[in-house]
Amino acid sequence: MALKCGCCPDENGGNVVRPILTDKFCGFFELVCNNQANDDRFVWRSRQMGTPFPVAGTVTISYEGGCANILTVNLRLNGDAGAIVGTLTIPDQPGSNPNSQSITVQRFDTLEIICAGAGANTCEGEYCLNIHYPSPFDLS
Repeated sequence: MALKCGCCPDENGGNVVRPILTDKFCGFFELVCNNQANDDRFVWRSRQMGTPFPVAGTVTISYEGGCANILTVNLRLNGDAGAIVGTLTIPDQPGSNPNSQSITVQRFDTLEIICAGAGANTCEGEYCLNIHYPSPFDLS
């Protein structure tokens, strides 16, 4: 008799009910300085928002530079005003190489990037998400 570990979230006694899907996508951001009150700070929102199964995954941010000495990245659960469940603080790195950091979070649905610097410039960089979430289709 084979033992099942039960560690895979899409297992149901050997019958897949809702398979786990994986997506990877990246995008560039160019945010105005002092964007703490602007909606442009929310660069990604999950369609799974408000469901019992929000996404899980790894977010990587590359900060190429800008007006903020430190870029703040928040992963939120339950939308724009939801709880912060993960944070990165990425210092600006002088020179031509971007400064990159990653974080893995079990449950989130919103990616917020805050450019809290002063001036007329912007904060620029790239974000990449490698996310996992249950299929919206019930296969039972």
